[in-house]
Amino acid sequence: MSEYKNNGKLSIEDNNIFTILKKWLYSDPDIVFRELISNATDAVEKRNLLLAEAGLATVKGRIEVTLDTANRQLRISDNGIGMDYDEVHRYINTIAFSGAEDFIRSNHETGKNSIIGHFGVGFYSAFMLADHVAIETKSYQDGAKAVKWDCRSDMSYTMTECEKEQIGTMVILYLNDDSIYLQKPELAYESIKKYFIFSRYDIYFCTSGSADNGESVPVNNTDAIWRRAKESIQTGEMNEFYKDFFGDSNDPLFWIPFASMDIGVRGILFFRNTKNGTEELDGQIHVYNRGIYVGKNIPSLIPKFVNLQHGILECDNLPLVVSRSDIQGARSDARKGRTAGDEADQLLQLVYECLAQEVTIAFHEMFQNQRQTLESNWPELGAFVKYGIMQDRTFASVMTKRVLFQDIYGKYLTIDEYLKQTADGAKKTVYYASDQLDQAHYISIFRKCDENALLFDHVIDQPLLYKYETVYPDSKFVRIDSNIDEIYGGLAQDGDDKKAEILRGKITAALGERLGTVFLSFTRLANESISALIVNDEASRRIADMMEIYGYRNRMEPDTENQTQKTLLFNLNNTLVKFVLDASDAAQVNIVVQQLFDLALLSQQALQPEDMEDFINRSEQMLYLNFGK
Repeated sequence: MSEYKNNGKLSIEDNNIFTILKKWLYSDPDIVFRELISNATDAVEKRNLLLAEAGLATVKGRIEVTLDTANRQLRISDNGIGMDYDEVHRYINTIAFSGAEDFIRSNHETGKNSIIGHFGVGFYSAFMLADHVAIETKSYQDGAKAVKWDCRSDMSYTMTECEKEQIGTMVILYLNDDSIYLQKPELAYESIKKYFIFSRYDIYFCTSGSADNGESVPVNNTDAIWRRAKESIQTGEMNEFYKDFFGDSNDPLFWIPFASMDIGVRGILFFRNTKNGTEELDGQIHVYNRGIYVGKNIPSLIPKFVNLQHGILECDNLPLVVSRSDIQGARSDARKGRTAGDEADQLLQLVYECLAQEVTIAFHEMFQNQRQTLESNWPELGAFVKYGIMQDRTFASVMTKRVLFQDIYGKYLTIDEYLKQTADGAKKTVYYASDQLDQAHYISIFRKCDENALLFDHVIDQPLLYKYETVYPDSKFVRIDSNIDEIYGGLAQDGDDKKAEILRGKITAALGERLGTVFLSFTRLANESISALIVNDEASRRIADMMEIYGYRNRMEPDTENQTQKTLLFNLNNTLVKFVLDASDAAQVNIVVQQLFDLALLSQQALQPEDMEDFINRSEQMLYLNFGK
């Protein structure tokens, strides 16, 4: 007969445990698995800690989850520290829930975070699935007797001695008739796997009968790949893990393992093959606390730019909220508003900075020692690096001058390397192209003139450009279709001013109102094949671009005086321009000038639809005059 027996009713204000559980703490039924199995892993860890402190051999942790559909039971057992009679009474019967709801309401601004340490409610999530819950437990202490605790949904309970022989605890949920897990046991397995696939202790799941006569299936992998020494991991093994876990059909470009034992952090970052940005850019960083899943892409832990990649972050000491569903301080900015005395916030800040520093170090070393590898992967990594510079101060301090840009000849250069291309290293202007198709004509001209330009052709390059103008205050950045006549040499000759005036008159007469606000300019370019170019004023073009970005201008609308100021530049060394200068036939001059103007507009894709038909007819007429007779 039992030496002790206790009956009673849990002291919970207004019997409101279900209200508090469902309204304030939990929303999904699978949280029950997370709470109860987390308690089991904690119990195993505590037992091993005490054994180690006593100089005794630790136990191999094992947790069994049995879904007994015949008896409508869910049983979760462990070989952890267990409890004796007094501990069951202290930790289970004394819920200390009285006033909990009022406390939460009075602290609604901080919500779940504010009740950390006030109420031990994790075990009571069991009542979300069951109206009847029991515990059978035996303490690890010598001579301790096993205890059975049995409780109904009306909060009435009994405590008796039981015949459990093994040290540890079994929680028994007598499932409600409408439990989805009785109908679909696989959902229970998936829930356990979701939270505990990397648990440090063996977890098994059995779907029928008891754990003794049913078939137990392993749920987790205690030897997580990122916990192993880097030199012991084969590339193929890591690639397979990545593709399986993240559902990616491509191998990662490379990975960065990281660890900081001082703050109990370890993990791995995978740099994805996004197929030159055609794949989804948002990454997934899964966060674990001592092997138990907490969430993913948590802003307070993970720098924004790092979130573009996939990875796993495990931290032993995350300050979890009472429901284990979030992290204290996780809704605030990890880099702002931290107080020196707030240990939880300090830890989040340290983890955040650890990730930023690990990525920074890895890219610095790659730039210094694996330049060829970096260049070959740059189509995938370029946007990531540039975004990181815009988002993170630590990363920017190292990588701003190590960003690679492809030049118009296909070579990768930094801004410094581009500026040092001249013999004396005194180059002060960085010419760039923002669109290889729109500016193809100008790129071709640059090549003909043995000039170079960099490609700033990614969407992030425009805001990055403004940053570089502060980094290189003695240099100027000019798009290749803006103010570029200075690069072609071409010294003025005697009489050029007079020739320019003659040309100005003929061109103005030929173009009439079509010229609009376009300025006319004349110079001698070293390359005689260049006839006429549209040159944009860099400052006004940037203003127009910003207006377009913020929706104040439609790109398809014709330019106005308040938008980009254009100059029509004629090369006095070109044969066609010389023809216009010397010709006396006004009709021929008109055809040549109109054609040169349209070709210049076409080179910028600026020829208006209403002018296209005239251009086509004029082109056919010129072909006929030359070849049709």
